[in-house]
Amino acid sequence: MNVARCRKIAIAAYVFYVLAFYAILVFQIEPFLSYASTFGLIGNLLAFPMYWIGLKLHSGERIWPWIWFAATGVLYFGGDALWAYHEDWLGAAPESPSLCDWLYLMNSYTCCCAFICYVRQIRNLDSVGIFFDVFVSVVAAGGLMYRFILRPLIDDSSVGLFQMFFHANMSVIDLALFTGILVVIFGTAHSRFYTKRTLLLGLSFFSCCFVEQLSLAIEVYELPIETLFAPFWTVPFWLFALTATYPDEDETEEEKVLALHQRWGKIIECTQRILPYGLTGIILFCVGWDGVSDNIAFSLVMFLMAIHMVQGALRCLRRSSACAS
Repeated sequence: MNVARCRKIAIAAYVFYVLAFYAILVFQIEPFLSYASTFGLIGNLLAFPMYWIGLKLHSGERIWPWIWFAATGVLYFGGDALWAYHEDWLGAAPESPSLCDWLYLMNSYTCCCAFICYVRQIRNLDSVGIFFDVFVSVVAAGGLMYRFILRPLIDDSSVGLFQMFFHANMSVIDLALFTGILVVIFGTAHSRFYTKRTLLLGLSFFSCCFVEQLSLAIEVYELPIETLFAPFWTVPFWLFALTATYPDEDETEEEKVLALHQRWGKIIECTQRILPYGLTGIILFCVGWDGVSDNIAFSLVMFLMAIHMVQGALRCLRRSSACAS
């Protein structure tokens, strides 16, 4: 089996699907426009051949993350299929709580299981050297999620108990996945596991968190942009399937690993350093100094960043003194 050729075909097929979806939306092509949710199931189906290749490619304990990822894809497809049936064929979206909600929730849990299985196979994970950058970034992201997603839901009396439970679960899971992304990408940047598959998996988890939080934001603020992103709701699960088609890290040639280090190493390191400052800047831009005092997470971020900058200034002074002497 020529896996590289299958991968190229899968990428071309998904690009064609996205372009076709946008053509249907822009030119209002019927009857596809009236059954857009059903048409969107194609994005889910395109992932399954790659899951099958991935399950054949890996063996032993290495197969377990991809079994969980495949289960994630199946559950999400089940939720989308039921949603499309209700919306396109019955004429109304299912009322919450519904079986769709439970399937979406379960696919988030299986995604976490897949991530745990994957991380357990990683050797030489440097979680100490990256602790500060990851911790500040996660606290800042969590504060933003609470301030702009969960808090409006809590204040909205029309939101039911199950809806609140569902949205809170999704946000907590996304925050956990975001933590894992940072640990894997930043913590493996100088180890054997720093490969194309690791980078692609990081992108997959990031897109998963982004898509889910974007979906919640659209619902919370009733933004009229859901149709604009319709072709991309399946991107995370398609990326998980694409990642499965890459070989285990131990089978990756050393030359390819070194080439990835040379190409992406400095970028990853700079991103690690800049991310806490970037999120801090977003907080100040969105809520200002007055809003920081109303949120414990924001206050903690500002306190830690102040300490970090003071430590950096002291290190610079010591270096200057050492050079002068």
